[in-house]
Amino acid sequence: MRMMIGVFLALLPTLLAAETFRTEAPSEMDRRFMETQIEELNEIASLEFGRRINGTKWNDLEVLQRLLDQGLVKKHETARLQGMGIVIGELLRKEKGLYWTIYTDKLGRSRALEIPGKREFVFPVTMISRRVEAGVDVKVREVYENAVKLIDEIQDKRGWQ
Repeated sequence: MRMMIGVFLALLPTLLAAETFRTEAPSEMDRRFMETQIEELNEIASLEFGRRINGTKWNDLEVLQRLLDQGLVKKHETARLQGMGIVIGELLRKEKGLYWTIYTDKLGRSRALEIPGKREFVFPVTMISRRVEAGVDVKVREVYENAVKLIDEIQDKRGWQ
């Protein structure tokens, strides 16, 4: 059930857009904003438990989980929660060969990961924030693994790899 909800949330913007969207490369300002969000998380993690987000999957997922478990990032801190989604997105990008894009549709502008050659998208920025804001007990590793499964299904379904 959780997997189905996660898949639905990840694909929701694409489903709602019904093919009326456009994409563009992230601007320098977009890249700086994403880096700033990660750096804010790094400051907290470094001060509280002497660890940093470093682009290593197991380290980064553990750091994010500790930030949540210890209440260092709160339910109302949407920007920081979305920064956690950017960290997950960076891990997915590297592991699955995706790339960041700016996805714009009638609902607005989102940072998304595009699956090369598919015109299908994953929206990691909100994968943690939506769950936390809904009061769900977030297991960061599970969110990440479900996203990997979703990407694998999309790639396999379309004959990519």
